[in-house]
Amino acid sequence: MMRPSGDPTLTRIFVPAMDCPDEEREIRAALSRVPGVESLTFRLFSRQVEVSHRGEVEPILDALRRIGMEGRPLDEALRGAEIPSSDRAPRNIFLRSGAALLLGAAAQILFPAGPLVRLPFLASILLGGVPVAVRGVREARNRSLGMNALMTISIGGAALLGEWVEAAVVVTLFALANMLEARSLDRARRATVELFASSPERAVIRVGGPGGEERIVLAEEVRPGDTLVVRPGERIPVDAVIRRGASDLNESVLTGESVPVEKKEGDALFAGTVNGRSPLIAEATRALSESTYALILRRVEEAQAQKAPVQTFMERFAAAYTPAVLCAAVLVAAVPPLLGLGPALDWAYRALVVLVIACPCAIVLAAPVVTLSALTRATREGILFKGARHLEALGKIRTVAFDKTGTLTRGRLTVTRVRAAAGWTEEEVLRLAGAVEAGSAHPAADAIRREAARRGVATAARGTLARTFASVEGQGVAAEVEGRKVFVGNRRMFEGLGHGGAALDRILENGSAVAPSVAIVGTRDALAGTVEMEDELRPEAPEAVRALRELGVSHLVLLTGDHAEAARKAGKAAGIEFVEHGLLPDDKLARIRDLVAAHGATAMVGDGVNDAPALALATVGVAIAAAGSPAAMETADVALMTGDLRRIPSAVVLGRRMVSVVRQNVAASLAIKALFLAMAVAGYATLWMAVLADMGTTLLVIFNGLRLLRSRTPYH
Repeated sequence: MMRPSGDPTLTRIFVPAMDCPDEEREIRAALSRVPGVESLTFRLFSRQVEVSHRGEVEPILDALRRIGMEGRPLDEALRGAEIPSSDRAPRNIFLRSGAALLLGAAAQILFPAGPLVRLPFLASILLGGVPVAVRGVREARNRSLGMNALMTISIGGAALLGEWVEAAVVVTLFALANMLEARSLDRARRATVELFASSPERAVIRVGGPGGEERIVLAEEVRPGDTLVVRPGERIPVDAVIRRGASDLNESVLTGESVPVEKKEGDALFAGTVNGRSPLIAEATRALSESTYALILRRVEEAQAQKAPVQTFMERFAAAYTPAVLCAAVLVAAVPPLLGLGPALDWAYRALVVLVIACPCAIVLAAPVVTLSALTRATREGILFKGARHLEALGKIRTVAFDKTGTLTRGRLTVTRVRAAAGWTEEEVLRLAGAVEAGSAHPAADAIRREAARRGVATAARGTLARTFASVEGQGVAAEVEGRKVFVGNRRMFEGLGHGGAALDRILENGSAVAPSVAIVGTRDALAGTVEMEDELRPEAPEAVRALRELGVSHLVLLTGDHAEAARKAGKAAGIEFVEHGLLPDDKLARIRDLVAAHGATAMVGDGVNDAPALALATVGVAIAAAGSPAAMETADVALMTGDLRRIPSAVVLGRRMVSVVRQNVAASLAIKALFLAMAVAGYATLWMAVLADMGTTLLVIFNGLRLLRSRTPYH
């Protein structure tokens, strides 16, 4: 069959009836047969399926209607990202079936010998059982034996055996189970909805300069360069930078920190955060769809669509479990009567009980509720994961490698001393260094420029300088200043220029620097001097390192391109024994490869940009202070929205808790099902008891998983 041509279209469809993996399998089977459908991505907890297709969306919606699942496309606007509420079908089915069951029970008490006393029970079976049977037939037709197919056989078998009362009780209990399960899962969904609740809706923009007209527009309509007016208590509509004013901002939606952050002119503002006490005039820097807030929401949705290894394993296990128990039910019905161990009808009834126990919902839901809760908890605390598999992997790490500048340290160097060689002055050294560093974004360049400006010797960057600026990887930078080429870099750069031996040792005080960071300044012909800088260690770094050791992370190492003195000082202050210095990006990559080979699961913590290759190669790459840095959020497996290193041991704890709770759920599910399987074969379990056990087990795993939403991780 020819498929429609054209570029693929991504359409997100809300399917209210998609509540558990059974419906996911059914929808996958139905939509995979629609011409033009290329791929399907399921977001079970938001009841959404993302379809990549060619041609119109109507054939896809028609396919959903044919299997009894209405769907509607969702608005892709950020404001429309909130998860829609579920339908009321499970509740209505339970109420109708339950009312008929109660009527039958009353009739049986009032008219025990009446000829029509069983009719209300039949009505209960039909009212609650027909929707189950319709879906069960579809499951069988799609060769996907799920809960509805098994319950259809069980209910129909009980009715054929004359157990109308018990069949009605089973139907009503099953409807109650579906209603409670839907409500419980909605609780998990609401936790995700909270993340979307901070989506900005309106913005006030000023047109025509100071004193110009103010207009209220949709946040999606704001464009970079627009002037924003943000009054106290209002939400920041898009990422922006303050042009006038100062205030305190509540950034908890991004970072998980409830303490307001002081902001002044030139500081960045993030969409979704709330302005505090003072009005601000700001300039929009990104559209809402490209803002940090939007990136977080997309990352949250992508993470929920991915499955952790433990979840994938449980789904494979459930796929084998159901056919196995179905075969066991057939054997229970057929073998004992052939061996003369009792009446065939008794064993047929026991086989129906076994079929109810075969429902895999509790087993399948053992993992996804837990992973959703864990990912939501992490996001609330400012820890963003690309998927649950990275959270699971982080819980297993035994080695952590840290970058230094901007990771263990704040990444904001301060010039502590300028040393001039013979024939030069400190002002000349600083002026030349500041001019060259005008084209660099390195933290050292920022420190040199600030010090040059403070001393009043800054040289404006000219067009010629911009054209001649060059960076030498791992060594420094160079540019033409006043007709001569000036170099600013480390010892390796100047040794390459021929400045070796006594002169270089002398300017570096016989090869050892007093300050942790030293930039040498000079030309091809002469050494001008040095600029010494220090970078402040993050105050929480020693505590984070201690916490990791307490968690059993046995090997901690510092990997930095800085020189030996700076590396040793930072490592000692943080409590890290293994320190490697003078590393180029390729060297860091090789060290990470060695660590993974020697110690297994290894995490690399860096800034997400300069350390991108090492972050990608590590078992788990962690980028810190990622708020406002799209590159960091895209590069790393885990993005810490703040620079608080204590979030790393918190994330390790959360990963371990997630795996632990999944194991608890699996153990409880299998133990309860094994117990009732034995009781069913022995004749001690009834159909309604089996339904109660299945319902109770499903609710147990859901509520156990939701515990992760309430428990904050330590080390804050």
